[in-house]
Amino acid sequence: MRKSIFRKYRACLCIMLALVFVLYPIASAEPGIPLKEKFQFQGGKTIEEFQELDRGQNYSEIEEEYIREGILPTEGIEIQLDNHSLVTSEGKKAKLAVDVGGKKEEAVLWQDEEEWLEWSFHVEKGGLYEIHVEYYALPGSELPIERSLIIDGEVPFKEAHNIQFLRGFVDDGEPRLNSVGDEVRPRQKEVFRWRRTPVYDSQGFYKEPLLFSLSEGSHTLRLEYIDQPMAISGIWLKSPDRIPTYAEVKKEYEAKGYREAGRGTLFEAESTVTEKSDSILRRETDYDPVSSPMSDGNRILNVMGGWRWKKGNQTLSWKFEVPETGLYKIGMRVAQIWGDGMPVHRQIAIDGKVPFQELLEYSFEYDKKWRTEPLKDKNGEPFLFYLTEGTHEISMTVKMGFIKDIVHSLDKDILTLSRVIRQIVMITGDPPDIHYDYELETSIPDLMDNLKELAGSMQEKYELLNDESVKIPAMANNFLLIKDQLDDMIADPFTIPRKLNDLNNALTSLSTWYRGLQDQPLLLDYFLVSPPAEKWGKGQSNIFQRLVSSFKNLFRSFYKDYDRVAGIHDAEEVSEEDVISVWVSRGMEWGEIMKEIADEDFTAKTGKYIKMNILPPSQLEAGAVNALMLAITSGKAPDVAVGVGANSPVEFAIRNAVVDLTQFPDYEEVVQRFIPGGLIPYQYQGGLYALPETMNFRVMFYRTDILDELKISIPDTWEDLYNYTLPQLYQNGLEFYYLPDLSPFLFQQGGSFYNEDGTRTGLDTPEAYTAFKELTDLYTSYGIPVAANFFNRMRTGEMPIGIADFYFYIQLHVAAPELVGRWSIAPIPGTRKEDGSIDRSVGGIASQACMIMADSEKKDIAWEFIDWWTSDEVQTRYGRELEAVIGMEARWNTANIAAFDSLPWRKNDMEVITRQLEWGKDMPVVLGGYFTGRHLTNAWNRIVIGEMPVRDSLEKAVKDINKELKSRQEEHGIYITEQGRR
Repeated sequence: MRKSIFRKYRACLCIMLALVFVLYPIASAEPGIPLKEKFQFQGGKTIEEFQELDRGQNYSEIEEEYIREGILPTEGIEIQLDNHSLVTSEGKKAKLAVDVGGKKEEAVLWQDEEEWLEWSFHVEKGGLYEIHVEYYALPGSELPIERSLIIDGEVPFKEAHNIQFLRGFVDDGEPRLNSVGDEVRPRQKEVFRWRRTPVYDSQGFYKEPLLFSLSEGSHTLRLEYIDQPMAISGIWLKSPDRIPTYAEVKKEYEAKGYREAGRGTLFEAESTVTEKSDSILRRETDYDPVSSPMSDGNRILNVMGGWRWKKGNQTLSWKFEVPETGLYKIGMRVAQIWGDGMPVHRQIAIDGKVPFQELLEYSFEYDKKWRTEPLKDKNGEPFLFYLTEGTHEISMTVKMGFIKDIVHSLDKDILTLSRVIRQIVMITGDPPDIHYDYELETSIPDLMDNLKELAGSMQEKYELLNDESVKIPAMANNFLLIKDQLDDMIADPFTIPRKLNDLNNALTSLSTWYRGLQDQPLLLDYFLVSPPAEKWGKGQSNIFQRLVSSFKNLFRSFYKDYDRVAGIHDAEEVSEEDVISVWVSRGMEWGEIMKEIADEDFTAKTGKYIKMNILPPSQLEAGAVNALMLAITSGKAPDVAVGVGANSPVEFAIRNAVVDLTQFPDYEEVVQRFIPGGLIPYQYQGGLYALPETMNFRVMFYRTDILDELKISIPDTWEDLYNYTLPQLYQNGLEFYYLPDLSPFLFQQGGSFYNEDGTRTGLDTPEAYTAFKELTDLYTSYGIPVAANFFNRMRTGEMPIGIADFYFYIQLHVAAPELVGRWSIAPIPGTRKEDGSIDRSVGGIASQACMIMADSEKKDIAWEFIDWWTSDEVQTRYGRELEAVIGMEARWNTANIAAFDSLPWRKNDMEVITRQLEWGKDMPVVLGGYFTGRHLTNAWNRIVIGEMPVRDSLEKAVKDINKELKSRQEEHGIYITEQGRR
């Protein structure tokens, strides 16, 4: 008997032990001990150690090493690397082609199928060399060509991670006048030609080409592919050229007996541009009455540059004619109204060369007014330039000047302050008990030293800004404020916990300034090339000129419609039967490009005209009193509304204010352009009430450099995340980012937000409970931060992996150039099904849509228009032109699948996004559904913050949601019985 009992219990014990071993990796199996605490710093590198590794040495630090070690630039040496020694990533000799871009010499064509190319070479004399590359930009997406540079198997400094080879663009014709007399910008056209350039840093921090230290002997140079195809005809190692000072050049003038010229010339900055390195550099409009040519109330494109001419290494070039040989002074009418007192910098070259050192980083001081001034030395004496009779070229390139030192200092401060905050929170928790003495000065050994270092750094930056600016910028005063806060903490460490928010605010401010300081805008009206003795005016308008201009503009405002987008065709002058009214909820530039394409294409093909008006985004949404709601009730609604939020079309459909698009004969063909799951928010009772315009996507972002270094795996499923990725992250002091969203867990479990007819919530099912518990377990059991600035923390390396959307993708590209080539994307984790497949379903796909208003008397023309507008060709053209005019920050996330694929995405990114979009679906819009999100948020807060049981909190949310749904159904006269809808 005892034996049988023992055997029975022994069997149970074995089963229990087996379960322990199986479930051990899952931290939630041990209540009260979050996964983060179980695995925190269990071996591996700490984040502090990795941040030092990740940050590496920037080129400024390497330059200091060159000086300390006595490594000098070589002189008079040029070594050409042999293309026949070139090896590809596949271990084969590179294929060489001839007659690329008209060049007879052999060149290697480098498309994206080759991960890297490597040259072998021999150096006879050790020292510092520049690297020059002759390249041809092959047709691509018009973005800069990007490569990383590796010498002898190592990246020599941080800036070599991202080397850019720029393209060239010109205006495709002259501006045209639209129907109201405003000039319309010409399109941009790429200039394909061979270019030879030394290697610079990609952000314009350094005024001269990068120098590479090479010892005597054999070496390898590898370029790794990041983005865009190119052809390379040759690479040279070259001794740097010495640029003389102006004093030396002036002595040369005197020695050669150069004389001053007798007459000069003036040329417009906007109309004489011969090439620009970025398609977003364009003519702008200035309404100052002295600007040439004068705008006189209409939009005349009379200046060049401005806010878009602000990024490092952006270059503009102009050609001009010199009437006679001699010495000239060169000046310009310029406006530097940005920067809050700080100067901006340009590198100025004449005929392809910087004539003297003072023009390597020439400073344009801040001034609220236009001014005409010559290029001059610090004493105000104009520089003289020897120019021969004939054609010459002047180029201006954005450089950072002294801002470089502040940016590099901010980079270090952000890492230090981020580490300090994390160390404090590890001891105090968040929020801390402000009345408890944590003795942080002894608990964290280097805390006081770090705070003192930060305070000193703030003081240094303040002094530098104060010395270099014409007035003290607000940023400098903020540096002093942060310094004072740090000094108070140093004086009384007991107050540190209660001032934790001050440290977090300081970190946010430093991160914002890190990017903002790198903007260096400058606006030009015209250039003056004249004899040294010639007097110039101030270039400023007087009060009488401004008064006359203001009165003209005031008078014109009574009859000119500033909300209507003018086009090539004037819709006011044609038959009303052939005109439809389109309201667009976007910026004026978005609308102008749309109207231009419509005039050129839609009107030309159909004979129908578009009358377009621009409205703020909130004015086309349901749920509030706005322009569209008032227009509907007054019978003056437009025919088409464009840029409407995803939740609004069905709300309008419920009120019979929009047209069911399924009634049109080619409806089935048109909807094939879109992801099926992206149509769900626009469907109601069997109808479709809008066509998608834009869409979102959600993918997993990760730092390739960090995860590769620490050998952290990319999770394929949620189980992989829980069992492997999170423990690996926590062992190295790193974190994962996830913004609370139920949709992937719910859809992957086979659940839904509502029942089939949308009358009750679908969150009262076992699938919904499982999904909601898994979502909240991420924060309660697995230790994922409840809130975090993913962008800043991914940039610093503390949070190297997380799930985010399209807008984060654009932010990384635009605002984190230092991370180029060091991050990638992957599909979001999925749920493995019984058949072995992985379900990656996720919501949040729909973004904006276009719809036809029910009161329109021209529904067929309106349908013809939105059919045309959402077509493959038009969406592709609109996306490309929008990005060419505004830049990548205006990337058009079109909902048209074919057009989306044709936009300038990186190849690997496009493959991931396309795979993930196949799983995209959205929550339907139902009567009363606008409160569902709020009640789910409340339920999440009760669990994660209030520690309420999951089932209790979810059941309360279900009751609240159903109550709201029923209330709205009764309000609209819909009665539900067990037999169905009445």
